[in-house]
Amino acid sequence: MKHMPENKHYLPNLDNVSILAAVIILAYTLPHFVSLPPWQIEIQVLGVYIPIILDFSTIIAILITGLTATGAVWLLHDHPHLEKNQIIVQHWLLPSLTALVLWLSIEQLPFGGQWWIVASASGIVLMLVLVAEYIVLAHDNPYYIPASIGITAISLSLFLILAVALHAAEVRLFFRVPALSFAAGLVLLRIIYLRAQGKWAFKEAIIVFFLVGELAAGLHYWPIKSITFGIALLGLTYAIVELSENLLAPEPKTLFQTILGPILVLAIAWGVAFALGGG
Repeated sequence: MKHMPENKHYLPNLDNVSILAAVIILAYTLPHFVSLPPWQIEIQVLGVYIPIILDFSTIIAILITGLTATGAVWLLHDHPHLEKNQIIVQHWLLPSLTALVLWLSIEQLPFGGQWWIVASASGIVLMLVLVAEYIVLAHDNPYYIPASIGITAISLSLFLILAVALHAAEVRLFFRVPALSFAAGLVLLRIIYLRAQGKWAFKEAIIVFFLVGELAAGLHYWPIKSITFGIALLGLTYAIVELSENLLAPEPKTLFQTILGPILVLAIAWGVAFALGGG
């Protein structure tokens, strides 16, 4: 019998990971070579007229998200510990969000040498996320702890990048608030699922959805820097993550232990954010 490599059960096929990352980067380039006329959709919400413009960039955003999700599922189905009919939706959410946020960020750059450098770095980050999601599918993987730490760090970093990018681009409040609220909910769900041994914190995700949305709407009218806006939202999101983890801990904690960490996180984050000054 042919001997299988020892890391076969621990890491995905890196060739497949590279191919998927390369295909997604090629999708990033499409708006620079293909141009289609935009479509305008007119809707009314509570008597408010809202024109929505669908351009080729919007189509690319949908394409990138779907392509990454499909590719992540393709990689994960090669995992030897994957059971039949096992739900793996939690493992392709972060790669899809990663590909989308990275694309939104690099699209702000002029197409050229700098663009390709940043796009290549984005491809490396995406590969790391895909590998990490493959690793955490099995709890007995020796790389599980560093992979879970990496997923947590990348999730929070992506949320910060998204918040800063939307604020810097002066995206309308009608689109900014739902995007940030939804992203905060996904970040909490993914991190708590890792830390709480497979528990879905849907109630906590709904709470962070509304609180982050309220804060984003309130800060929308303040003359602050984009980085201040992003760190303020990130601090609230991570504080609720910490609070949710404490509440879902197998061993009950005192009220002081439960809220001390989140309060410190929030105080430090908001202190740093507003120490940077206004706009």
